[in-house]
Amino acid sequence: MLNKILPAEVFAVIETRLDKARVYELRFRAEMPVVIDYGGRYYYLGKNGITDESKNAMIASCETVKNIVVKATEFSLYSVNNQLVKGFITINGGIRLGVCGEIVRDGNTVKTIKNFSSVNIRIPHEINGCSLTACSFINDTRLRSALIVAPPGAGKTTVLRDLCKNLNHDIKNVLLVDERSEIAAVHDGRPQLDVGKTTDIISNCTKAYAFSYGIRSMRPDLIVTDELMSEEDFSAVVNAAAGGVCVIASVHASTPEELFSRAGFNWAFGKKVFSRYVFLSERKGPGTYENIYDAEMKCIYFAS
Repeated sequence: MLNKILPAEVFAVIETRLDKARVYELRFRAEMPVVIDYGGRYYYLGKNGITDESKNAMIASCETVKNIVVKATEFSLYSVNNQLVKGFITINGGIRLGVCGEIVRDGNTVKTIKNFSSVNIRIPHEINGCSLTACSFINDTRLRSALIVAPPGAGKTTVLRDLCKNLNHDIKNVLLVDERSEIAAVHDGRPQLDVGKTTDIISNCTKAYAFSYGIRSMRPDLIVTDELMSEEDFSAVVNAAAGGVCVIASVHASTPEELFSRAGFNWAFGKKVFSRYVFLSERKGPGTYENIYDAEMKCIYFAS
C-alpha cells in the first residue's frame, strides 16, 4: 500500500536500501526534511537511505504532503471525513496517517481539515508472542483487569493487539474498543491486523459511548482498549468493572509517579479496578518489559 501513497523516489529508497520490517514511521512536513523512524530511532531520509544530516535529506513540498493525504483517501477526502476530523486516516493494510493542517469549524463543531501541513505515516507491526509475559500475569489463576503503561512509541499498541489475540484462546467474547483504529485498523469493515477470532470491534467513537453500547449489545467477557486519556475514559472502565467485565487498557506514562498524575487514575486506583500494571519502555527496543505491579502497586516482576 505504501507504493500507492508515497512519492516514487521515497518508496524507491525504502524498497531498495532499507529493511522494510524496521520502518515504523515516515514524517512529511511541508518544506522540511523527510524523517523516518527506523528500528526505533529517528533519522532523516535521503536518496541513499537514512542519514543524520538534514542537508542530505529529501525535502517534502507542500504538494507532496497534500498528495499523500489525497491518495490515502483514494481521491475522496469526503469519504473519510469522519476520521479526518479526528486527525487521522486508516487505510488498507492497517497503515495509519496522522494529519495536521488548518481546522475548519462550524461553531464548536470541527467540519474538516484543509491545507495539510504535515502527515505522519505509521506502519503497524505485528509481533507474535510479544504479550506472553504480560499474559502470564494477567491470565494466571483467573483473568484480571490490567493497565499497560508506557511512554509514546514504546510498544503499547503492539502488545495490546497481541494480548487481544492470545486471550482469544481462553476468553469467549472479547470486545475491542479501537477509538482511533490503531489496534485492529478496520478498513471497509474488516480488521487489517489480527486481533483474534472471537473479537468484536467498535471503532471511531468515544470510549464512554463504545463501552456503554458494547456491553449492552455484545455481552463481552473482556474489553480491550487503547490510551485512557481523561476522567471520562477512566470512568467508563470503572463502570464496566462494576458490571463484572474485565478491562485491559493502556495509558501514557513512564513511571508509577507519572501514572498517579494522570487525570482520573487515582479514582480508578482507589476502586482497585486494575489488578495488574504492566510497565513497558523502549530501553531494549519497543515493547521492553520493565516492571509489573499488582493492585496495590507492589512489584511482582522485575526487569532483567
